[in-house]
Amino acid sequence: MQPASPVTPADTSVSAKPRPEVHEPRTLAAPTPAAAGPALPARISATRADVVMVGFWALMATLLGRGLAPALPGSTAGIGSLIIGVEQLGAFASQFMVVMGVATCVRLLLSTLECRSYLFRPVAIISCAAALPVVISASSRHLAPSWLMALMAISSALALVATLPALKAAHSRAAGLVLLTVTCGSIVSAAGRIIALYASHQAHAALFGVARSIATAGLVLDGFSVALVGIWLARRWRYGIVLVAALASLAALIVWAGVRADETSTWPLVIGRALTALTAHPDPFIGSAVRYFVEVSAICFAGVTLWLAWPAGVGAALAFALLGRVSGDVPLCALMLMLAALSAVRASLQSPGAEVVAPEPSGRRAPLEVMPATR
Repeated sequence: MQPASPVTPADTSVSAKPRPEVHEPRTLAAPTPAAAGPALPARISATRADVVMVGFWALMATLLGRGLAPALPGSTAGIGSLIIGVEQLGAFASQFMVVMGVATCVRLLLSTLECRSYLFRPVAIISCAAALPVVISASSRHLAPSWLMALMAISSALALVATLPALKAAHSRAAGLVLLTVTCGSIVSAAGRIIALYASHQAHAALFGVARSIATAGLVLDGFSVALVGIWLARRWRYGIVLVAALASLAALIVWAGVRADETSTWPLVIGRALTALTAHPDPFIGSAVRYFVEVSAICFAGVTLWLAWPAGVGAALAFALLGRVSGDVPLCALMLMLAALSAVRASLQSPGAEVVAPEPSGRRAPLEVMPATR
């Protein structure tokens, strides 16, 4: 009888072992007690449901708090209960959005600290630590213009540094480009408002004309950001251009109803006053219909992009950027701009295909890496 070779016991032991450990890695890759380490970060990180809820109340705060609530008083008689109800709902939406937005902003910050950009991490931490208390304070009292300008500068700094990692990833490049355009428009428009405020105090007509010119440049950047989102939506589906055309037609219809407002019709008058309240000032050297169309189109596009789940986080970043846009000196809009910046960075860190990828436990090898002894 031929003696057994040294390899024979190894072959026998390997063949005698159950095969599911080698051929069924996906069942073994499921969450186990050994993989309980990432559970705490998963609870701390903001989920998609949290971001969508904040975006929904941001839409409500924009439509009701900034648009409809200032437009209803004085429009017609006999709607006192409606005015009170809309004001209360708009105030609740604004306060709820501030509370949940601040909490979601902190959770998004914690989930983006793994970004490899050495400039983003310190700027993001300092910006959130400095801006969020100002946003909370502005929800209960009026702040001085200097504080509002400081809030605009802090949120814009966070948005600018967030564009770098967002532009590097292909699936989040649209969010980075829109965020960059929106931030530049916010800075330009805020500069125009500062100059207009100074010109009105000094009664300087020529300087006020300069402020209107700057506001015109801000409106051009604002319209360009809305057009970028429209192009992104049109290229996502085969019939995406139909969706964009439908949203643009709806915006044009609302603007037409607001522009033709007169004293005899109630709701067209309310729409016109709401559009005026939503539009930033000073007035640029462009017709009011164009400004209203850009404003309504941005809200319509934001309402659609908010619900898009793929690529992960890009839709929410676009929605917050469109809602914040050129009003960075408004505390609620500054918070939306910060949420857009953190959502864009978080989207750049995630895989474009999978929703959640469970990391492997540290110190142990995955079952897929176990090789048979005969190899």
